[in-house]
Amino acid sequence: MIAMIWLHLSEWWLSGDSQWFANSTLQVAQYIFWVSFQFISGMSAFIFYKTRKLNQQTSKSNNEKSAKREFILRAFLLLIVSLIYNSGIAIAILNPLYIWSLFMLLSIAISLIMIWFLLETSKRTRIYLGIFFMVFNFIILSFLQDFKGQINFFGIIYHFLYYPISLHPIFSSFAAFLIGTAVGDIIYDIYNNEEKQRRRRLLKRRIIIPSFIIGGILIIFVYSAESVHFLALPSFYRIISSMGISLILFSVFILIEEYEILKTKRNYKFIFYYSYYSLTIYIAHNLLYFLFLGLLNIPILLLLLLLTMLLLGLLLKWLHENTSSNFAIKVIIGKLAHRLAKKVEERNTLEVFEQSI
Repeated sequence: MIAMIWLHLSEWWLSGDSQWFANSTLQVAQYIFWVSFQFISGMSAFIFYKTRKLNQQTSKSNNEKSAKREFILRAFLLLIVSLIYNSGIAIAILNPLYIWSLFMLLSIAISLIMIWFLLETSKRTRIYLGIFFMVFNFIILSFLQDFKGQINFFGIIYHFLYYPISLHPIFSSFAAFLIGTAVGDIIYDIYNNEEKQRRRRLLKRRIIIPSFIIGGILIIFVYSAESVHFLALPSFYRIISSMGISLILFSVFILIEEYEILKTKRNYKFIFYYSYYSLTIYIAHNLLYFLFLGLLNIPILLLLLLLTMLLLGLLLKWLHENTSSNFAIKVIIGKLAHRLAKKVEERNTLEVFEQSI
């Protein structure tokens, strides 16, 4: 969220002769963060699913059904929110094509719907599928890109999967999301172990060391391939690089938290607010668009960016302490999905009871 706000405000607020800074920052950020949010979303979504399934107070089969029902309801509610957001963008720029544009919200909503069919598959299966979709994305793109903007079957498919290409195409987003679910599954299993030393050994063997090795290999591959101009696919390299950096950064945060290098409960409270209100920030930060539109030079921008981050963090802290989840769209969607799932379950239970009479 912080990186997204930084990039968007730089693009919006910089004057024309300073736009090179926003463009340069964007190029660097794409290699670092392009699919990191999908990766993290995959982790948190799967941990939510496993936790919710464990907490259901019914039989094992109903545990799975109830948790899956709530999961898919959350996905469709997020899809509705994302389409409403896209519709607002489409109206603002007078372009109806943007009603279906692959901003982050829509890509994650689609990934949640697609992963629903794979919730009970193994970690290895999801990793293999993630790799498959990452490669498949560029095979399909190489065929469909010639139909961009055309009003025919393949043109519509291109629009559905890739419009606009600069955002978050469905298959590449889903690939990162799938790999995130596998990592989340491993994390969930490890943290179910209450013995601290054993948990640390498992984290080191199953998360930290593999993530550093795989992440390092991916980054070296991207650097080597681009240096010798192997394949003219910059978006492919951005996805690979972003996955590698995401794995390494994730391992670093695990090290910091698990080995108490920093007092995380205190030092990461600020970041917690950005996470808790992430969907709210994603939607509401667009209101800052007009504040200094095209007016700032780089030094003033940097100063105002830091000030904006600080003030926004303090606002989120105040909201959390005084209103709790009233403005947290992510939490509101979760509560609504839970209530809808309970109503569906109660209705199904009633129908079974009536049939048994």
